[in-house]
This record gives sequence, C-alpha cells and structure tokens, in this order.
Amino acid sequence: MPLRVMEEHGVEGAWPALLGYLFPALVTLPVTLIGWRHVIQSWASLLGVLVFCGTAFAFYGIAIVMTEVNRAILLFYLTPLWGTLIGLAFLGERLTLRRALALLIGFAGLLVVLDIGLKLPWPRNIGDWMAVLSGVSWAVGSTVIYRAEKLRIPDQLTAFFVGAVIVCLLSLVLFPTQLGAVPTSGSLQASIPMIIILTIGMPIVLVLTIYPAGMLPPGRVGILLMTEVLFGLASAILVLGEVLSLREGLGAMMILSAAVLEVSAPSKPPTASAAESQEQSR
Repeated sequence: MPLRVMEEHGVEGAWPALLGYLFPALVTLPVTLIGWRHVIQSWASLLGVLVFCGTAFAFYGIAIVMTEVNRAILLFYLTPLWGTLIGLAFLGERLTLRRALALLIGFAGLLVVLDIGLKLPWPRNIGDWMAVLSGVSWAVGSTVIYRAEKLRIPDQLTAFFVGAVIVCLLSLVLFPTQLGAVPTSGSLQASIPMIIILTIGMPIVLVLTIYPAGMLPPGRVGILLMTEVLFGLASAILVLGEVLSLREGLGAMMILSAAVLEVSAPSKPPTASAAESQEQSR
C-alpha cells in the first residue's frame, strides 16, 4: 500500500522501492558498523544476502508498481518451486508426496484467489520478469541464510537494505525510461508519510522473515510465505471494506491447506552429528 500511494503522488517505477529501502538502510547501517568485527567474520554470507536477498526485495518492490499486483504476487510466489529445486540439488532433500501436494494445492489456490483462471501467467513485461527474478533470488538468498551460521540480525537487515538500494539504483541507470523519471520535490514531500511507515515497518517485516529462514529450508519457507495472500485478503476486508467472495474464500482455504500440509510433516530424526552435538551440550 505505501508503494502504491507513493506512485499516486508521482513517485513512479523503481523510485518507491528505492526510497522505501534507503531510509531503513540508514537506520540499521550504524548498528552494523559498530559491530564491524562480526561483519568481517561473516563477510561471504552477508555478501550473498546483499546480492540475492537485496535483488529479491528490490525487484519485488519494483514489480508491484510496474505490473498488475496479482501477477507480481503470483510470479514471485513461484519461490517454493525454486526453493524445492535448490533443496533437492544442494541440501540433500527429497521430493516427498506431501511437498508435491502442498506445492500443487498452494499454486492452485493462488490462481483461484488472484482470478488468473487456467491461463499460465507467462511474463509479458519488465514488471513480470522482475517478479519472476525476485522469486528466484529470494530462493537462493534464503538458502544462503539457512546455511550460514552466526549472522547477526542487524547485519542481515543492513545487507538486505543496502543490496536493495544498489539494485534499484542500477535498475534506474540501466532502464531510465522504463523505471520512472526523477520525482519532483512536491512528489517527495507528499510521500514522506509513506516513507516513514516503510522505515518503521520494513525492519520489523524483515526480522520476521529472516528469523525463520535461518531455521527452515527454502522450499518450506516459500510455501509458508504464500500465506501473505491470506493477510492481503484480510487487509482488503478490514481496511478497504471489501467483501470476501466465494472464489477468494476457496482459494484462501487452499493456500492455508498447503501451509498446514507442509508444516504438519513429521520432523526428520537428527543426524548422527547433530545427535552428538546435542548430547555434548547436555
């Protein structure tokens, strides 16, 4: 909503995302600089977070403005598919029937909620492609977070925001005509309340995203993030006074069923090394 409001005020293309990430970066950067020793120790993982997670959030923020919201959401939430493929290739996971059903039900639920029908939302403009690439980047970035150790949350937040700012700036340089003209001073002044909301809200959102991503494999994280659509429906009902249709209710139940199906999977028994570590800690 803040990004869309900023667009209505004349801040277009990649500029809403740039401003939305720039000011949170200025808030978290001093904390990271104070703990610079931790950054040096974990520089490789933090660089991966900066590149992939920064790209993911930058492209998603741009896509929300550059294409229809429903297409941006659906194309981004191919993330569970990319996360599952990464888990199979690099994390030693197996494609279980439960995971396959969760993916199928979740994607079908998205199609129903977003009223896409049976048409595959093949990318057709720069916003669509950014939504796809944001999903791929997030799958890789969440894998980096999952495999990394001893990354401080403030450092990860800074890497997210700084990476997103860099990607937004590069996008504006490479596609100046497609991604919006420089906003006027009047547009920026009108957008100040939205910038404040993003500066306060984005760190909270990212903490709640990063923390589980450090404990759960990327495929599972992607499926659980699909529930964002449910909260989007709830927001539309509570904030905008919209009425939940039968179609949206059915799609929401399908997405919720996919999440429940995924998290209700029996936990894997700990490996020998993990069991030894737990025994030593006792």
